[in-house]
Amino acid sequence: MKQIKWRSVIFFLFGLVWGLEWTNVFKPSLRSRLMYGFLKFFYRTQIPDDIQEQRGYLDKMQDLVPSPLKVDPIEVIADGVFCEWVLPADSIPTQVVFYLHGGAYVTKMPLLHRTFLHKLAKESKAQYLMVDYRLAPEFPFPAALADALTAYQWLLKQGWEPNQIMVAGDSAGGGLAMALLLALRDMELPMPVGAFLMSPWTDLTGSGPSIEGLAEVDVMLNWDNLQECARDYAGGESLAHPWVSPIFGDFHGLPDTLIIVGDAEILLDDSIRLAEKMLADGVGVELLVEPFMGHVYPAYAGIPEAQKAVKMIADFVMKC
Repeated sequence: MKQIKWRSVIFFLFGLVWGLEWTNVFKPSLRSRLMYGFLKFFYRTQIPDDIQEQRGYLDKMQDLVPSPLKVDPIEVIADGVFCEWVLPADSIPTQVVFYLHGGAYVTKMPLLHRTFLHKLAKESKAQYLMVDYRLAPEFPFPAALADALTAYQWLLKQGWEPNQIMVAGDSAGGGLAMALLLALRDMELPMPVGAFLMSPWTDLTGSGPSIEGLAEVDVMLNWDNLQECARDYAGGESLAHPWVSPIFGDFHGLPDTLIIVGDAEILLDDSIRLAEKMLADGVGVELLVEPFMGHVYPAYAGIPEAQKAVKMIADFVMKC
């Protein structure tokens, strides 16, 4: 009997598994399992409680991004609010996405967001204006919302029509995007044509069942930390104010909205309840709940679940 060539067998099996991975047979994908395993080991256990330490930690994370992947910022000041344009290429599209970044209202990662938005810009054939709104606790509510309103109105003054503008955001930025829509409607200002939100933080009171129910599976978020950030952001305002926690708002008159969230994150119910309430108030809503995925998973471009979400976002932007 011929001796088994174990090396050939191993290479064959590896090729088979890898081929199945690239045909999206595994649910969740092997790449996402590897990524979340890495995050569980290195990320969650290392996040410090102090906000200044958090900011320093996140700055160090950005330093790990290889230079070839870094996108140069195109800075602009929108009536006193610092922003930056992210373009898909040398061309300047006729549709703009007004983007509010996440970071629990107390931190930011411009380099990582910029890289992600560059991918979204290419896929959706739109340009993105990312707003560098003021952060808590130095600038509590309503500073961030005031900056978003100022930058949005600046965009209108530049000649952009409301039907050319879409509002978007991730995590706290998704909640801020919803608050912006409520404020625009309440102030009778022109509404954008649509909105898309990724894992939006819409309930700073933490009343959703997933806060406790998914605490053990969420490798990114910790409610004790978020609760502190919520108090820092709200300042003297009630956490249940609709412009602080949009989940408590009335959604009549808001534009069509796409909401994308993972089912392995504690903010899952912030998205599900938001979608249900918006639908009840007559708003057109598309909700994608991706199994096994965590917080703002579309930003992890190397996994097929993220690629699917990015395509969905791009289709939504181009359709509106």
